[in-house]
Amino acid sequence: MNALFRTEWRATEESPRPDVSFVPPMERRRLTMVEKAAIAVAHRTLEQYAESRGLPSGPVGMPVVFASRWGEIGTTLKLMRQMHDEGEMSPAGFSNSVHNAAPGHLSLLLGDKAPYTAVAAGPDSYEMGLLEASMQPGPVLFVYAEEETPEMYRPSFPDPQPARAVAMIVDGGAQTGRTC
Repeated sequence: MNALFRTEWRATEESPRPDVSFVPPMERRRLTMVEKAAIAVAHRTLEQYAESRGLPSGPVGMPVVFASRWGEIGTTLKLMRQMHDEGEMSPAGFSNSVHNAAPGHLSLLLGDKAPYTAVAAGPDSYEMGLLEASMQPGPVLFVYAEEETPEMYRPSFPDPQPARAVAMIVDGGAQTGRTC
């Protein structure tokens, strides 16, 4: 397996939010933190890939494997509080709470119709997502993204994390002759 291009982002005091200035403002304001992080690193990695091959920016038709340990945990927490306080949830909020929201928004923004997979494997999500990507034939965009662990969950989670994301083009090569 080869990682051809790689982009990382981690929330810091200097960079508390990922740069998604390339996303139209009306769409940008609807994105969650996980979506912003995933889209920012994916976009930059795909730009590097396209530049290296002399391709125009835009859809590259590359499959995507997205992985996240907790996914949209902040959005889910907000929805649970809303349900408790108001007895109902926002349909728009719910659509952003699903685990495949980030790769779905990425495909919509790029106008790309390539398939994507969303992986959630608890503390092993990064490794399992990378394994899934490496088992695909040809190049695949692998994206891992997490938002900061919400304050409410920090006492219960073994290792609270800052917001972060990584994207890379992974080429597992030909997988012919292998069986599972």
